This record gives sequence, C-alpha cells and structure tokens, in this order.
Amino acid sequence: MLIHAPKAYVPNCKHDIFVSYARVDDEPFAGADKGWVTTLITGLKILLGKKLGSPELFSLWMDHELRGNTPTTPHICKQLETSALFVLILSPAYEVSQWCQFELNTLLAIAGKDSGRIFVVEHDIVEERSPDLSDLLGYKFWVRNEFGQPRILAIPKPNPEEFEYYQKLDDLARQLVEKLKELKQEAQAKLATTPTLPSDYADLIAATTTLTTRLPADEADPTPTITSPPTTTVFLAKVSENLEKHRQEVKGYLEQQGVRILPTKEYAFATLQQSLDQDLKECQLFVQLLNDNSGGFINYPLFQYQRAQAASLPILQWRDPRLNLTTVTDSVQRTLLEASTVMAVHLFEFQTYIIKYLTPAPVEIPKPTTAGDILVFINAAPEDMTLAHRIKDILDAHGIGYSLPLEISTSTKAAEIRNYLEQNLLYCDSIIVLYDNTSAVWVNEQLLYCRRMQRLRDQPLKIIAVYSTPSPNKPPLNIKLPNMQILNCPATQVESCLPLFLQSL
Repeated sequence: MLIHAPKAYVPNCKHDIFVSYARVDDEPFAGADKGWVTTLITGLKILLGKKLGSPELFSLWMDHELRGNTPTTPHICKQLETSALFVLILSPAYEVSQWCQFELNTLLAIAGKDSGRIFVVEHDIVEERSPDLSDLLGYKFWVRNEFGQPRILAIPKPNPEEFEYYQKLDDLARQLVEKLKELKQEAQAKLATTPTLPSDYADLIAATTTLTTRLPADEADPTPTITSPPTTTVFLAKVSENLEKHRQEVKGYLEQQGVRILPTKEYAFATLQQSLDQDLKECQLFVQLLNDNSGGFINYPLFQYQRAQAASLPILQWRDPRLNLTTVTDSVQRTLLEASTVMAVHLFEFQTYIIKYLTPAPVEIPKPTTAGDILVFINAAPEDMTLAHRIKDILDAHGIGYSLPLEISTSTKAAEIRNYLEQNLLYCDSIIVLYDNTSAVWVNEQLLYCRRMQRLRDQPLKIIAVYSTPSPNKPPLNIKLPNMQILNCPATQVESCLPLFLQSL
C-alpha cells in the first residue's frame, strides 16, 4: 500500500513529501495495531490537511512494501527525484540500515543538506549523527525521564494526555506547510516568467535567416577566460514547458555555487536577437537542456544554440539518456541532439560537470606515474574479506599500493567507520568494490558514496570497478557510473580476471 495523494501542492513535483525510515521502527508494539512511523505519518497527514485546507491538496509518499529482499532502487530514486520535501525518521536502526543509508545518500545528492528541504524526526536518541545530518534541526519525539534516561513518545501508541507528542507533531506539520508554501510561491513565480513565443512570427522568421552567420573576426568577442564560479556568468537557455522543471533545478544548483545566470528577463520580440546577443556577451558558458521538442514552428532551441555559436561561447548541452534518438522525427532537432556537445547523463551528473568545467584546474608539475604511486582501495563487506585479501595479495605482487576496509569490532564507532571510508575515497587513485556474498543494496550504496565524494576530490577516481562473482540468484546492480568497470569472475579465478583491472590503472 502506498500512502499518497493524487496531486502535489508544489508545482512540477509528483510528491510534496517523501518519508524515509527504517522498517524496524514501524513494527507494531503489543497493544497497537499500527507501527510507530505509520501512526506518526497518519497524524501528520491529518494536520497537513487542516493547515492546507484539504487532504487532497498535497501528496505524501511512504514506502510500505519495498523493503524486501529484491532491490527496487530505480523505483525509490524516481520517488525521491520527484519530491519537494523529505521527512527522515532518524534512529539507531536508521543509522545502520543499508537501505536507509542508500536513501540518505540519494536524497542528499538530489536536495543537498543546506536546501531546507530535509526534516529530521528523531524517533530515538542517536549518540552520533551522520556528519551530513549534524547541522539539521531535529524534531525530538523522545524525552528524558526523571533519571535522565531517554523515553520514546507514543509507545506503544499515542496517549491523549501525552501533550509533548502532539505539540511536536504540530510543530513539524507547521514547518512543513510553511516550506511547501514557500516552494509553491517560488515555482509559480518562475512559471510566470517563462517566455512564450508571440503569435506573429514575421520578425522572428526574418531573424532566423541569419542564424548561420558568424560575427566578423574583428567584432567577435575573444574566448573568455573562466576564473572561478563566484565570478562566472552562464547563459542557461530557455526551454520548452516540459523541460522547465529541469531548467529550474539546474538554475538553482548553479546559483547555490555562486554562478550568475542569464537571461533574467523575457526578451521583447522586436529586439529578440539583439537582447539575446547582448546577454551572451556577458557569459563565459552556454548551457542548454534538450529533448525531442523543437519548440513549434520556430525552433527556438536551435536559435539560441546558433547565437551562442556566433558568440564563440563554449557550449554544454544535456539530454535525457533514456531518449531514443531514432524516434525523433524532426531531422533538424535530431541533428542538434546528436551534437558532440550533448551529454546523455543523469541531470545531477550534468550539473556537477558544469561546476567542474567552470572551476580552473590547478597548475601541477607533471611527474611520471609508476606502479608505486598508485593506491587502490579494496572496499568489501565483512563477509567478502576472504576475496579482498586475495586481491590485496595480487596488488602487492605487482607493486601497487592498497587499502583494506577498517576492521570493525564492538568498540568501533560509526563515526570512525564513516571517516575511514571517506578518507579512502578522497585519497585513493582507484577503487574496487566486491560483490561476492554481500547484498546488492550494500554495493549500490558504496557506489553512490563514491559519486558523492568525487566532488570533493582534486582529481576524479581513475577507475571504479565492481568485482562481481556469478550466481544464479544474485540480483543485478541498479547503478552504473560513467567510469565504472564490471569484472564478472568467479572468486576462484581472481588471478586471471584482475589483470584487466590492473591494465586500466
């Protein structure tokens, strides 16, 4: 069963609220017919409906069935990507759950911890929060008794006299509603400024006759020198209505990085080309999102693209990797989509690439690379350490440095585990993740962590490899990073399989 409403309150979102929680926290206690999380969310929905005016005015998504043995990462990611806000039920179980950490990594990659879109509900006291959550205000649904011991509210179920529970629930609902209204106003304001093509195309048609012309050499602006993101201006091309949500997402991401975005206003029809060219002169990069929609009778995406070419601007373009170009009937639009400047990747990956492109590379003195300069992180779950040590021995025999996972004991703290993992992902040259006896969920989580840490590295990981041993009942991985190798080999044949990985180092 999915808890949801038919339509979201925030425009361009499928869901207003996504609930992330550990299944064990929703197991019903004796004397209660529903779990703690389900009871909380049911009460929250009632308050949201009252504060917004109707329970039909918002959509809340909570997963009740997708926690079994079969991974459903694409489905969960889809719900995450189309949600406005995130309610995270934090508990010790959440901190150690592979599913929950996978969801946390995904929603942080989508929203960012400083976006104000993540609301933390503390189901129980957590001694050491994840660093990504340390700065977020939590709604504590636990109190300390007269002996200083923590006590979870509403156990086994809410008590009408337990006013702390209902007060905290009302505070959470009020803050969620305020943020939803803020996001709705922002979305409506952006939609109101979306340009529309005029009904009279005469002047625009005349302008398109000069689309293929180039500025004379003595009038063309020199290729701009990009300094740093805070002083960089990017022209983010206007898009068709069905891409506007993606454009606003890219715009918000770049502005958070200190990038100035043009255009800031709608162009007057009479001076369309003149105004567009003037804005392009102020920019150091042209960014455009594309799909199979050419924009009607006048191909406005092509018009903007060719004006950027005329201004000699660097160009980065994006399209959905799921778009089948053979189905695009417009030959001009298909040619535009097939250009070498078009990246067919996930939108978030495209956004981070823009920032990477705009950031000047540090000047380094070249030095020869030898096997002794290479460090490989062998990331393995405890149940796969036998295979990890076999790979370690082979790397050692080739003179290649290695790092093994931290040995975990009962005294090892969660913060120590995270810090060790992050240090390895920051300073190793390549990584090999082992998928032998562990779960696909764990491997997917490690790969997402690699992606998050890439943005903090001076240089990207050279190779991300997954050593997957074949098994008829093993579920497939639900993620494929751009520079990822899959080594499908039995554990008994590691000596013959690993050379392929070594050649790539």
